[in-house]
Amino acid sequence: MKLALFQKGKEVSIGIVWEKKLIDLNAAVHLWPQKPVRLKKMFPFRDMQRFLELGSATLPLARKVQAWVTKGMKGGTGPSPGLAKVLIDSSKVKLLPPILNPRKLICLARNYVSHAREVAGDAPLPKSLLAFMKPMTAIIGQGDWITVPSHCQKLDHEVELAVVIGKRGRYIPEDKAMDHVAGYTIINDISDREYVVQQETGRVNWFFMKAQDTFAPMGPHLVLREEIDDPHNLRLRLWVNGEIRQDSSGEDMIFKIPMIISILSNYVTLEPGDVIATGTPTGTSFSTKQFLRDGDVVECEIDGLGRLKNIVKEEPPVYRSR
Repeated sequence: MKLALFQKGKEVSIGIVWEKKLIDLNAAVHLWPQKPVRLKKMFPFRDMQRFLELGSATLPLARKVQAWVTKGMKGGTGPSPGLAKVLIDSSKVKLLPPILNPRKLICLARNYVSHAREVAGDAPLPKSLLAFMKPMTAIIGQGDWITVPSHCQKLDHEVELAVVIGKRGRYIPEDKAMDHVAGYTIINDISDREYVVQQETGRVNWFFMKAQDTFAPMGPHLVLREEIDDPHNLRLRLWVNGEIRQDSSGEDMIFKIPMIISILSNYVTLEPGDVIATGTPTGTSFSTKQFLRDGDVVECEIDGLGRLKNIVKEEPPVYRSR
């Protein structure tokens, strides 16, 4: 099952991706004649985190609702008028980041052999996770602008597989780590390469390089774990203006997902809706020197997860207070 967070008018709802449409889960549950009374108070859902927190109840319910709607739509007598209303044309609504305000957005640096070689040459591969966090102001969704600050001359792209946590956990052993995964989405880890190495210190200034506004495009969907047989064997690709820039497989990961989850949970409690971006393969602008510019169209695609599209736009330094 694939889930989306979408906005229609002023209303935000969770949708189940079905063919080229979205099943409005809030509306469908309202019409569903078999819904348990105890679930009535749960709806409507306006964010994915709460939905995932109640996953033991909400995910089975969503699957049943999907089966009910699709069966009704494919029935010989045709759908009832009420049932047809729960189907939304995805091109006519705004797709939001599937996890709009995660408590934690944790990213990994140099977790692909090819990218580690790309940025560090023949230096030894990382022996431990290189992790950093991005603030919520960095997150944008499908079709949103990636803004180029006036001070940025070296804007870079990084297509990444992101893991979405579905169950709370601390000190998670590797053999139980995947039980804590709700699903996967795409993140484009935008970077300002001006801050790769500070001349004064010789160190990377991670905050200025990675945490700026709009530097974490995410989406378009949350694809549940059971849809992906092996997340380490997915093809990741990124295009700029139709030209392929990155093309690789998750088999190139240095630290695999169970180990990543286990290590991170030794330091912080992982909670439903937390997002972990697992690193990027080679082909970034760090080596090609083809940095992003105003008007560039950037598209990220990962097998089974869809395609995330954003456009780069220069942002003048204008004071804003709200």
